[in-house]
Amino acid sequence: MSKSASDDLKNRVANELDATLKLIDDTQRRSVRAVIPGPVWLRAARGCWLLAEMDWSANFYKRAATSILQSAQDDGRRQGFYAPLALLAIGAAWMSNDKELLATMGTTIDEACRSLIANTDLSPEPLVAASLHLTRIRVAWFQGRGESIQRLMPDLERAVRGLDKWGEWYWEAERDIHTHTVFRTLLAQKPDPIKAGIQKYNEYLVVQQAKSPTITEMVDEEFISFASAVQDLGIELARVTLPIVPGKL
Repeated sequence: MSKSASDDLKNRVANELDATLKLIDDTQRRSVRAVIPGPVWLRAARGCWLLAEMDWSANFYKRAATSILQSAQDDGRRQGFYAPLALLAIGAAWMSNDKELLATMGTTIDEACRSLIANTDLSPEPLVAASLHLTRIRVAWFQGRGESIQRLMPDLERAVRGLDKWGEWYWEAERDIHTHTVFRTLLAQKPDPIKAGIQKYNEYLVVQQAKSPTITEMVDEEFISFASAVQDLGIELARVTLPIVPGKL
């Protein structure tokens, strides 16, 4: 990326972040009981992270995690989209660097997933069940519990094998298959498949972006966690284009 293009991107991110912070400030000024939606806190957190404003980012990530988890526990559980909200919540908790928050939220999410999977009165659809099994693994990943990932992986594998044709199509078309693949390769500890899995995930996320991506589209907490872990293993990620280090637009 040329210097002028990089500067333009930084300016665009800064302007979008300023607008987000103004929205938060204006909303709170109107009422001390105003509720800021979780996605707004998340956009503020991601914007600050992109510009390496780490203290602000951590604070906004805490607020995002708490707000989004509340939505997951309420609407997400009732309406069948618990897993995607839980991913945003646990990812935000991890990015906040608040170990107590991460531990508490991880326990809440894991218990909710187990309850939903085991609900005999209203069993989840196979695709939803697979996503819930994957969510339990995600919690273990963000909490650094490698032994739990190994223990939970067979449940996920069985759930994926049990998908019907529609479920298989959806699983293979969306992000969960990339997360699943990365976990598989990390457990196998083979550098080339790990690198390939991360790069495929990067390509998928880039395809989801608009031509001029917003702050929300430019940052993915799960992808950052994977890229960070892979780099710690000494594996170079030459073709990754999404930001994985704060302030490196």
